[in-house]
Amino acid sequence: MFIETSKRLIGAALVLLAMASCGDGEREAAAELVAQSEAALENHNYAGAITLLDTLNSRYPAQTELRRSALRLRAQAIEGIAIDSIQVADANLARTTIDREAWNDRFRRVESSVGLESYFIPKNAPEKVMTATGIQPRVSEKGFFYIVANVQGKSIGLNSIEFVDGATSVSSSAISPSRLVKVEGSESASFNPEELEGVGEWLQQHPGTSKLILRGSKGNATVKIDDKLRSQLVDCYQYSEALQAQRLASLRREKYERMLATARDQLANLPQPSTESK
Repeated sequence: MFIETSKRLIGAALVLLAMASCGDGEREAAAELVAQSEAALENHNYAGAITLLDTLNSRYPAQTELRRSALRLRAQAIEGIAIDSIQVADANLARTTIDREAWNDRFRRVESSVGLESYFIPKNAPEKVMTATGIQPRVSEKGFFYIVANVQGKSIGLNSIEFVDGATSVSSSAISPSRLVKVEGSESASFNPEELEGVGEWLQQHPGTSKLILRGSKGNATVKIDDKLRSQLVDCYQYSEALQAQRLASLRREKYERMLATARDQLANLPQPSTESK
């Protein structure tokens, strides 16, 4: 009886010793990850520091004290990433602004007379409302490329437009009949960026585009594309691309500014690291 009880006590003691040893080893491994993340921060390897801290959280969830102490390291890493990213974003914003400004003198703003948004057209494009069968490329206030099409004097149920270069062509998506504006037997419609996906790129790559087909549910109308109109189409698309690039660069910079502000708020609200010797 005494021997059996002694064996059980010894066994329990060994289990507790093993558990303590395992706990110490786990803590040491977690502490090593924290030390490695600190070294990564000192070397400005902010992404590497965050990867190490993610490993700490996933591999050692029970090490709450160490994980809590590492919150400051994570905030510092995010702060470093934001600062570096802002520098890159500033350079990109400056470049895209220069690219956009290069187009400014080639376009003019047209104010809508019917309460719609104003838009931009090339300076050599006619400003008056379309009065013949054809199209007018435009750039919206928000920097999007779109095309207004008009069929004069007849009704074809206009629903799409097609550009033709020899044996190849590109078409817009079809629009709903509700999008048509009908006035005295004529039809007009706007084809938005969603309907023109891929059209601008295609026009850039096909300088020989010479024909436009206005397609409808009840017939078609064909228009010749001359050098002037072809140039206007490509210019509007490229101007919209420059505007969108600048807009995206600005949004990215704002994103990193918010990231920086969040990281610094976290640092300000976290307990200061202890200066006492351990």
